[in-house]
Formats: sequence, structure tokens, C-alpha cells
Amino acid sequence: MIFRSFIIAISMYSRIPVPHFEWRKDDMRYAICFFPFVGVVIALIEYLWLLFCSYKNIPLLPRTAVLVLVPVYITGGIHIDGFIDTSDALSAFALPKKSLDILKDPHIGAFALIRFICLCCLYFCFASLITTPAVSWVLSFILSRILSAISVLTFTHAKENSSLKNFAERKSNFPLLLLILEGIACIACMLYFDFIKSCSILFFELCVFVYYRKMSYKHFGGITGDIAGWFVCVSSLCATVLCGLLQFLGF
Repeated sequence: MIFRSFIIAISMYSRIPVPHFEWRKDDMRYAICFFPFVGVVIALIEYLWLLFCSYKNIPLLPRTAVLVLVPVYITGGIHIDGFIDTSDALSAFALPKKSLDILKDPHIGAFALIRFICLCCLYFCFASLITTPAVSWVLSFILSRILSAISVLTFTHAKENSSLKNFAERKSNFPLLLLILEGIACIACMLYFDFIKSCSILFFELCVFVYYRKMSYKHFGGITGDIAGWFVCVSSLCATVLCGLLQFLGF
């Protein structure tokens, strides 16, 4: 069951090739615990790429482009889709029921496109300032997914009948406990390798997490898969901005 849950999580949240089988409800019980492992793959590739760039003196544009595109390629853009849909709904300033209807609309509104372009520009600009392998930054890809997974298990869900709800159903507190342990391990590694950057990233990611809960409850009556994807994108952007600025300032 554990292995099947792992495969489901990787299949659901990434483009990494995995064996195919028919999903059963019991197999999804622990799947959310393995969502952060997608972040592990991204973190490893980003770190190795930064090491390679430092060794080979790769020019700025290709170095930054790969840093930006690795998470998109690994995840297939699933979180960006959630960011765009959520931005569409937030731009409407509608009541929760209407906002949920907008989330389901496959069309992209003008304001969502503007926010997405701003996200890309900020991410690219500050990622270009990350010139050396930053352990605190690459580990933030794991931390954002741990926090997102914790929110799936602890926050109110806006929709009763949704695929995300299936991941949240649990017969024990073991999934939540495992995610907390994963979070403690991730934070400990961040602080060990780079205390100053890690403290800054942790503080702002927790602020985004608190805002994510407040925003989702106010505008949607709870979270959905799209809103959880929005959180992953925004928290990753915050980590990139902070790490880029601190490296630029010499920390």
C-alpha cells in the first residue's frame, strides 16, 4: 500500500515516469505524504545544475532559464495552472460560490495573465542572482510542498466531492505526523547549511502559509487543488526573491 501511495503521488504531481495501475481509494491514503518527494527531485536537479554552472562558467541567460524551467518540466506546470486559475478567481472579487465557479472555468482572464507574467518576470530576475549552489533555496522546493500537503490534511476543503478530498481522508494521524517529521528534517537541514538565508525563507514562507489560509477561507470557503498550487508557486517565488537578494548583498 505504501509503495502504491508513493507511485500515485509521483504520478499525480509530476511527469516522472512511474508504473501504471488502477488507483484504489485505500492506495491514496498515504499518497499526500509523498508529495514532497517531487520537491526532492527538483531540489537535486537544481543543485546539480548550479554546481555544473559554477564549474563550467555557464552564461547568465541559459543558467537562469534552466533554473526557472526545471520545476515546470518536472511538475508539468500543474501548480502554475492552479496559480492562474486562482488569480482569475481572486481578480473577480466575487462571493465564494462564484469564485469556485471561476476556478473551474478553463479560460484565462486578462488579470490572471498579467499576474502570471509578473510571476515569471520576478522569478527569472531574482533566480538570475543565485550564482552559487544555495542549499536553503533548493530545499525550499521541498518545504513548500510539505506545507501544501499539511494544508490539505488540516484546512477546510471548499468542495466536498473533489480529488483533493480523497487525499485528505485519513483513518489515523500518521500521514500528518509523517509530514511534520519531514518538515522538521527539511528545516533542520536548511538551518545547518545556511542559517541566515534559511531563517529568512522560513519566516516568509510561514507568512505566505498564514495568508494562504486566510485568503482561501475568505474568498473560497476553504482550499482546492488549484489554491494549493497557487500557494506552491507564491512560496517558491518568495524563497527565490529572498535567496537572490541575499546572495546579491553578499550573505
